[in-house]
Amino acid sequence: MNAWNRVLWLPAAAAALVGVTLPLAGTAVTLPILLLSVPFALIHGVRRYGWRTLLFFLIETLVVSNFFENLSISTGFPFGHYHYSGHPQLIHVPVYIGPIYFGLGYICWQVANTLLDEADSRLGASSGSVAGRVEVVALPMLAAALMTMFDLGNDSIASTVKRIWVWERGGGVFGVPYTNYLGWWFVTYVFFQIYALHLVKRQPSSVRTEGRGVLAQNVLFYGALGLSSVPYFIGASGDIVEDGASVSWSGHAINETMMTINLFGMVFAAFLAAVKLARDDLALRR
Repeated sequence: MNAWNRVLWLPAAAAALVGVTLPLAGTAVTLPILLLSVPFALIHGVRRYGWRTLLFFLIETLVVSNFFENLSISTGFPFGHYHYSGHPQLIHVPVYIGPIYFGLGYICWQVANTLLDEADSRLGASSGSVAGRVEVVALPMLAAALMTMFDLGNDSIASTVKRIWVWERGGGVFGVPYTNYLGWWFVTYVFFQIYALHLVKRQPSSVRTEGRGVLAQNVLFYGALGLSSVPYFIGASGDIVEDGASVSWSGHAINETMMTINLFGMVFAAFLAAVKLARDDLALRR
């Protein structure tokens, strides 16, 4: 095993360990795991794509996410009407939000990439195959769905319970409006699609494929984020909470619902990716 691959297993294993233990004490660990994903994505991404291509993904993700977050805070499009409580902020958005989009975005991209048999290595018409032309859109769409799946299973806790951000007009998903999830898919699809087109331009043949282990690290990260909701449901308080519109919700019901969504969303997606890796039927074996 390459030395860098051993290094990458450390944050992936730490995410799994933290995700299944600390929530038992009622501690939400989603943010620490997401912050842990940032250095992981930097190292993993440089090894897979090279520093120039990874730097492009980092910059365009930060720019696109910050633009749409601030646009929504000001106008309500595309997520809805909300505001952040944390500081320091870049205009109206805490500075740590952009890196989270990058870290989580990279992991979701690689989980989608695993499910699509390493589609990043054959993107675009230049590959000479119909599959490559389809996957240049399918890969960003699936990665955006995996990002939205994460948000669906976590936003109500982060906002209504923890009030890291507040939905000023509330919403039907435990204080979160449905527009948030449509917005998440749209915004993440935009920066994933930009990156896919950039990879086509850079020639997918330059993507470094190193086998199942380096993909499994991303699957472990993603699965740990989903699984962390199980011990959190067991250990967290079930107090009544109010959303930004002063509507009361059962904290216990929120935690239970988020856990259920994550089990049949994120965890199941990670399971499918793990099965594919275990079968060793990735495209690199073709």
